[in-house]
Amino acid sequence: MKFHIIIDHPNQKSFNHAVLQAFTEGLKENNNEIDIIDLNQDGFNPIMSAEELAVYEQGISLDPIIKEYQDRLKAADHLVLIFPIWWNVMPVRLKGWLDKVLLPGFAVTEGHDLIPLLTHFTGATVLTTSASSDKFHRESTNNALDWVLCKGTLAFCGIKPINWLNFGEAGISDASEHTAWLQHVRDLGANFS
Repeated sequence: MKFHIIIDHPNQKSFNHAVLQAFTEGLKENNNEIDIIDLNQDGFNPIMSAEELAVYEQGISLDPIIKEYQDRLKAADHLVLIFPIWWNVMPVRLKGWLDKVLLPGFAVTEGHDLIPLLTHFTGATVLTTSASSDKFHRESTNNALDWVLCKGTLAFCGIKPINWLNFGEAGISDASEHTAWLQHVRDLGANFS
């Protein structure tokens, strides 16, 4: 199976990058194909300019990297997103990736009755970290990320089922909790065949 992994964290030594490494190690155990985009390393510009917005409804992007990102997404069987939850949602580069890559005519049909076009995926895996506890994020913020990303964007474009796992209180957890989470993520990757 071909996995398309997108990570959005500016620090290469972050726990999110350790999650990426653990998950890909697990995937490699079953010889899965892996394609990784590090939005920060790519220097991806998440800002939608007025010129880009003017052609958005036509499904056109003025940024040449978008076509490459779309081709890589189309070639994948399973989507994986790895990022920290900041203010209840994803960081800006990943939000910009959603805005610029999932264009009309590519992710959904154009017009009034939108039909999802990314239905070839076996699903998506979303691996996040948060400063608050997972329970707090899911209950006290109305499960914001699930509504915005999982249901409101990915499933709307046809990518499902979606498995979202969040490591809450990542910044204050001790080393044994970090080790256990990384092992869990590695095992998750190894269970894909």
